Amino acid sequence: MIFETAFKRLLFLPELLQFGEKKPRPPKPKGIFSHLMGGEGAEYFEEGKTPGGQNDPGPENGGKYDARGCRKLWMIAPGEVQDAFTLYEKQLILTDDGAVIKKNSFYTLPMLKYSGAPSFLFGRVTVSMPTDGYLQDVQEVELAFPQAGGKPERVVVEPHNVDTQNQIQSYRIRMKFYGTEDDRADFSRHERKFAEVGFAFDFSDNFTELLELDPLERESLPWFHVIGSRWFSAVPHSWQEDVRKKLNWLCAQETLILNYHPSHAPADVNNLNDELDYTYRLSDFYLSDLKKPEQIIYMVKTIFNKIFMDPASKTALLSNSQNRVK
Repeated sequence: MIFETAFKRLLFLPELLQFGEKKPRPPKPKGIFSHLMGGEGAEYFEEGKTPGGQNDPGPENGGKYDARGCRKLWMIAPGEVQDAFTLYEKQLILTDDGAVIKKNSFYTLPMLKYSGAPSFLFGRVTVSMPTDGYLQDVQEVELAFPQAGGKPERVVVEPHNVDTQNQIQSYRIRMKFYGTEDDRADFSRHERKFAEVGFAFDFSDNFTELLELDPLERESLPWFHVIGSRWFSAVPHSWQEDVRKKLNWLCAQETLILNYHPSHAPADVNNLNDELDYTYRLSDFYLSDLKKPEQIIYMVKTIFNKIFMDPASKTALLSNSQNRVK
């Protein structure tokens, strides 16, 4: 898994396994964080209120939120961090940014014990003050802390609370892209723009990779697929029917399929709706037919932000059916 690879070196650090002298080891929490856990902005919720709209008891009464409406570090439980990471675990691609803080990227931040926070925090950077850059050059970072039940919560992290002796990991959201080398060239010119909105494309020109998708692992599918019309056209004719069947299966899964059909594609290259015999208002599925990488950037950014703010909307937003949410 992504998280286990990213933190492979951390598993052998004794300080992550120590729970204090002569203290019994607490029970391991379930999930991916078990070996680590020992013990955009103001719109997330109104200041002084919890995400549910209730007045927070306040710092003096032991509430979870400070006067700004942000979660207090010492009121975040390790299990909450584990749950937040689990929501996006299978959608993340590890980047080489490390301690370079960039808006819209996800991070796991190792925290110092005196901060009162869990061993690690996980979230999406919404604010980096005064600007993006290396952690030591940043004064304050605001994370959107994912919540399965609703809007993310705001968490403010100051660099002096981060354990910079341990590894800081950065992630982007994975967008699977089946395309030709010409498609790759089209998108490579926009790679920085994808990164700015928190995405990285996982490119493949191999149709057998699609055919080998295991139906039993459907929960591991990327939420976003881009399929190039030129890529399908390049599939050997003897294999095209198998690829059609797999694409039909993929359309029924919880993953949004976007067809990249550039205006400069050869005239004999059909779009995917034609190849799959999808007809507007008549077939079960109908795919967005996009001609520019900028359109795809806008689509994935918009859909993901809606899911991030309301995880319960994921199934509807990632549907390829005719009656999907616009």
